[in-house]
Amino acid sequence: MRRPPGDRPPRGAPRPRGSPPPPPLPRRLRRRFGGHRPRRGVRLRPLDRAHGGTVRISHLSAECVPYAKTGGLGDVAGALPKALAERGHDVDVWIPFHLEAARWFRRRFEWPAQALDPFDVSVLGTTYRVGILTHTLPGSSVPVYFVAHDPLFHRPAIYSPNDWGADDGLWRFSLFVRAAVEALKRMGRKPQVLHAHDWHPALAPMLGAWMNWRDRWFDDVASVLTIHNARYQGLYDPALFPALGLPPEVFSLVELGGAVNLLKGAIEAADVITAVSPRYAWEITTPEGGASLDAVLRGRSDRLTGILNGVDLSAWDPEHDPHLRARYSARDLRGKAECRQDLCLLSGFEPADPALIVGAVSRLTDQKGIDLLFEAAPELIRRGVRIAMLGSGDAALEGSMRVLEAHAPGRFKAFVGYDEALSHRVIAGADAFVMPSRFEPCGLTQMYALAYGTPPIVRRTGGLADSVVAYDGHNLETATGFAFDAATSHELAAETLRAMHVFFHKDDWRRIVRNGMLVDNSWDHAAGLYEEAYKRARTLRGLGW
Repeated sequence: MRRPPGDRPPRGAPRPRGSPPPPPLPRRLRRRFGGHRPRRGVRLRPLDRAHGGTVRISHLSAECVPYAKTGGLGDVAGALPKALAERGHDVDVWIPFHLEAARWFRRRFEWPAQALDPFDVSVLGTTYRVGILTHTLPGSSVPVYFVAHDPLFHRPAIYSPNDWGADDGLWRFSLFVRAAVEALKRMGRKPQVLHAHDWHPALAPMLGAWMNWRDRWFDDVASVLTIHNARYQGLYDPALFPALGLPPEVFSLVELGGAVNLLKGAIEAADVITAVSPRYAWEITTPEGGASLDAVLRGRSDRLTGILNGVDLSAWDPEHDPHLRARYSARDLRGKAECRQDLCLLSGFEPADPALIVGAVSRLTDQKGIDLLFEAAPELIRRGVRIAMLGSGDAALEGSMRVLEAHAPGRFKAFVGYDEALSHRVIAGADAFVMPSRFEPCGLTQMYALAYGTPPIVRRTGGLADSVVAYDGHNLETATGFAFDAATSHELAAETLRAMHVFFHKDDWRRIVRNGMLVDNSWDHAAGLYEEAYKRARTLRGLGW
């Protein structure tokens, strides 16, 4: 049971075990919501809003671009709400008022407005005074609301421990969720869908599933949980469970392996669960990809779907990119040759050399598989391939970049660090782009490469497999890049050399380039699929759309 025993089931509560199964899904939704391994190329038709109207959606996230970000979570929280608003929905975003956000405002000599008078929020008998500030998400009309409580959120980094070196994330983010819900009540702004991103706002769907028998405000609110990376789960001492303010009867739904697991609790409670790509939605139901949550996710596979993230085409468009030496498009690729020459000059490569130039822009971590590229590099360089790489992170991997550059000047260029403008120039100037990730829930850089006419060479995992149609020698009409399976330097080198062979067949290469540039990876497309998820969440809760 997903509610305390002995109480009448509230409207929309999940059915008890042993009750008759719900009617089967319509055929067009069965594959996406049935928990099966996704078939490549399947895309749902976006919801026809003419039959749905405006929906009020509140996003809760620990990060949001441009205010505070450590990774892709912040990109999604800053882009998806814009796309939903542009489709006619009433959307807002809630994040903690981190020190990073305060610095963002100070650099611009401005400050967010006060949305409400300060009020008190109680967590396990301790009272906290919180403020609610507001600002409009740049480039949109979407309001962003900041939950302000400096002792918990004004820290050097978003996920910094407290002054004693302890991880108090359960306490911090419980306060964040409770303050956001209370503020929504005070503003008279009840959402029809509460969308929680990752484990940080996990308490929100748990309150909706297990506390609406005490607080009827949640009766008309459906919940959606998006898993951006299942390896980050919010694990805490079980002694902290009472701080969540949930009934003790649901402890088993939040506990896993002797710890409070906030992501597990949100998975058990949410009306619909999304992952950031269809393949990743399948991978996290397997022992290899589920990070100990695979059994839980298999148990809720009827609520699980995968939606590939979009990309911000206003920032990543080779036809209007201010960082490039020349502009170009799928209709006119002449400017890409100038961008290639620009990258050669930056990298110390001979511009007249016709051999393949492979680009890479990456964080240097084990997840990204960049060590596989370093292992493959000597053989690739021997066969004529040139490599231009921009990256920062692990010190040992940064050292490997410098060693390769020292041993192969004019063939391997190491740009150590990160520079936004340079990342655009590398992606535009390279002939192909490599991403050998060991796992990749979604990935954005391969989609930037597609938009810039730089066919990706990727490992078949997560969003890389969903977003790149690998050339198999017979599918020129649909191919957008190249792919390999095993996370080994041998397979990476072999696929890169195969790409170089195709590269010298210019008509075939141009076809693959144009195919990739014409793929719709916009946030508008992704937002249409999220509309389907929201509709399904409300339907499963017994609510209208």
